[in-house]
Amino acid sequence: MKRILILIYCLCPLLLCGQNILSTLDNMRSVVKGETWESIAASEGISIAELQAANPDVKTSKLKKGTLLIIPKKPERVAAAVVEEPEKPVAVIRTAISNLKVGVLLPLADKRMVEFYRGLLMAADSVRKSGVNLDIHAWDCGTTTAHIEALLPNLKELDVLFGPASATQIPPVAEVCKEQGIRLVLPFYSGQNLQDYPLVYNATAPSTYLYDSALKKLMSFYPDMSYVIVHSGNADNKGTNLSEAVSRALTQKTVTTRTLELEGNDFAYESAFNQFRQNVIVLDNSNVATLNSLLAHLKAFKAKHSQYRISLLGFDGWQDDASVALEDLFAFDTFIVSPYYYNMWDDRTKEFESNYVSNFHTSVILNNPRFAALGFDLGCYFMSGLANLGDTFEQMQSGIQQQPYQSWLRFERNTSGISFFNSFVQFIHYTTDNKVELIR
Repeated sequence: MKRILILIYCLCPLLLCGQNILSTLDNMRSVVKGETWESIAASEGISIAELQAANPDVKTSKLKKGTLLIIPKKPERVAAAVVEEPEKPVAVIRTAISNLKVGVLLPLADKRMVEFYRGLLMAADSVRKSGVNLDIHAWDCGTTTAHIEALLPNLKELDVLFGPASATQIPPVAEVCKEQGIRLVLPFYSGQNLQDYPLVYNATAPSTYLYDSALKKLMSFYPDMSYVIVHSGNADNKGTNLSEAVSRALTQKTVTTRTLELEGNDFAYESAFNQFRQNVIVLDNSNVATLNSLLAHLKAFKAKHSQYRISLLGFDGWQDDASVALEDLFAFDTFIVSPYYYNMWDDRTKEFESNYVSNFHTSVILNNPRFAALGFDLGCYFMSGLANLGDTFEQMQSGIQQQPYQSWLRFERNTSGISFFNSFVQFIHYTTDNKVELIR
């Protein structure tokens, strides 16, 4: 045994030496005719200096065919560390939302805002019956920017937010909603579309759009009417917008706009009217007192000139004002431009008011529009729509089935990236046979 160990001890250096020789032979090659230091170095992926340093015994600059060269191993290059960016989470597109998170920002010191909120709660009860879980958070946001700033940290992980009412509070809220991907519904804002806020929904179209759209619709239904703009001497914003929309529409039809001074005499009225066509009178002031003054003039004129056909084109504020006699609206074939209509005589509306009283032990305030009905209609549209459509809401909302009590909703936007606005427009037509006709 001792002899075997001595033998292994003596053979180990030889084995190691043989291993090195084999390793070297593996890295040797014979020069082929025509090869040079440069061509061999290039083919082996090493430098000429590295090749010559490995073969110090080969002194000639010109290699001979058959010369054995040791090819040094390529230096191991340390691969640069690749910093892998963390994978971004893939956004999951929800085609429905079974647990909907709803926020409400309203100045709850205002009784009308409380009524809107109650209508929203009634809508939530209706949506829950379809199996949707609703988590509703409401905050009293006051009316100032300072009030709203304190509440902004609470606006997280919501699916939809209703409010605020104050125009000065909208920008900071819209910014947070943009960052958080929250749909923001503005029930009471009637200003211009907000730029760069694609998830903001303005429930009221700008009046310029509303009136331009309305005039196109009216003129398509009644193409042969003659329009007369009455100057009151005290034009307001709504009246100016409507009368200017009439002028634009007539200009496009190359028709001259007729005008009349409210306090003009009988001859002035007769000169402004067309005895062969229906005359549509447009006031440049939406105030009900101005309307009643006009009605007095028109009644006196009609008593003398019964052959003239006269209609009024008016404003949503005329609908429920107690100082406007309903029989006058019927008598003068009145068309009111309005995005909403609340039919207080309808059985379904009566049931809504009865449920409101049952829930909150008070009657619906006789505002125009009814804030409770507005809250219900907007609440159903968005809560039910988002529950059923999820993140496809923007693309699929045109298919939402509506049964509003007051406000029809049809949201669109003129340019991508700006806010949506409610483009729905209709006429409430009080006909001379004492019927109310909706022209949509």
